[in-house]
Amino acid sequence: MLTIKDEVATLKRGRRVTVELAPDEYLLSFKDGAYYQLGGQVEDVVQGHIIIDCHPVEWCSVSQKWEDA
Repeated sequence: MLTIKDEVATLKRGRRVTVELAPDEYLLSFKDGAYYQLGGQVEDVVQGHIIIDCHPVEWCSVSQKWEDA
């Protein structure tokens, strides 16, 4: 993801962000105190701040654990 433009919020309008996404990327928006149900087989319900604080990881087949990407 490449951030092209990031305008701060004003009293009359919210924050404006222009981004460029790769073909395999998605852009999602989360509210800090709202609740979201995870997809797939997990189906847990978590608050937005949990998702906002996440970071990308990848599986290492040598150490058999998740490591920072």
